[in-house]
Amino acid sequence: MASAGYVLTWLLWGYLLELWTGGHTADTTHPRLRLTHKELLELNRTSVFHSPFGFLDLHTMLLDEYQERLFVGGKDLVYSLSLEQISNGYREIHWPSTALKIEECIMKGKDASECANYVRVLHHYNRTHLLTCGTGAFDPICAFIRVGYHLEVR
Repeated sequence: MASAGYVLTWLLWGYLLELWTGGHTADTTHPRLRLTHKELLELNRTSVFHSPFGFLDLHTMLLDEYQERLFVGGKDLVYSLSLEQISNGYREIHWPSTALKIEECIMKGKDASECANYVRVLHHYNRTHLLTCGTGAFDPICAFIRVGYHLEVR
């Protein structure tokens, strides 16, 4: 009889452990919430940014809550988007590769579309500057971008 109680106790502990771990593990292969583009627009909380240059060829983003900006890096461009009015209060930095670098890149056998400056890194350097790096037509280049600061209200 003691062995039956022992087995029952272990089965109960195993069941409780399975319940506990099942509730604390996440399926990392799928997002917790899926919304279609139409559903997002219907929520009326979605803003769409349309680049004046067409397709962004987006590669990196950096959210700066202190500046209330979203920085977006793409092909030959860095955008600074206002979190309040994403399509209206934006700024852009046009940052293409030099003509010489593009020519060298093409001479190395690369396709002309590959010989652009694809911005790959946007990183906070301090409160007033971002460290930004791009492919630079297969000759990487980095720069600091001044993003300013908000005055604190006292």
